[in-house]
Amino acid sequence: ILNLGINRGDEFEVIKNRLDTNKYQNMEFVGIDHSKTAIEYAGRLFTEDNVQFYTEDINHLDTLNLGKFDLLISIGTLQSPSINFKPFFMSLVQNYLEKNGAIILGFPNSRWVGGEMIYGAKAPNYAMSEMSLLYNDVIFCKKYLQQHKYRVTLTGKQYVFLTATKIL
Repeated sequence: ILNLGINRGDEFEVIKNRLDTNKYQNMEFVGIDHSKTAIEYAGRLFTEDNVQFYTEDINHLDTLNLGKFDLLISIGTLQSPSINFKPFFMSLVQNYLEKNGAIILGFPNSRWVGGEMIYGAKAPNYAMSEMSLLYNDVIFCKKYLQQHKYRVTLTGKQYVFLTATKIL
């Protein structure tokens, strides 16, 4: 399992708690985040040999020689301004996802302003929240994955979750 933007390792904790010990210990977990303190925190929580963490800008994944994974997870990370989203996403699928792998992506769909939750994104030249940037990225991923024979579902509210599994 590869998690981009792992932060404290919350997703790995959920997976660990759902699996029996033997199955968990026989899986490989790799978490990447640009925050050194987040990676240090996650490293203290997960001391097992099958879990590795890297402090790295995800734009430079190729420097880590990671290989391919059965599951890619990224929650709230791929919309970072420093990421050229569409080419980056295609590269993830082509270079880091096993042939019959699965994907879980979380796209932020809300933010807090003055103690109030506002849906949508702050877009340039708009006084109000606007959702076309979010929809553009989500629909791009959905279409790209469907073209590559994945079954794709979209769910969520504060976050829009895209899940995809290979159609066998």
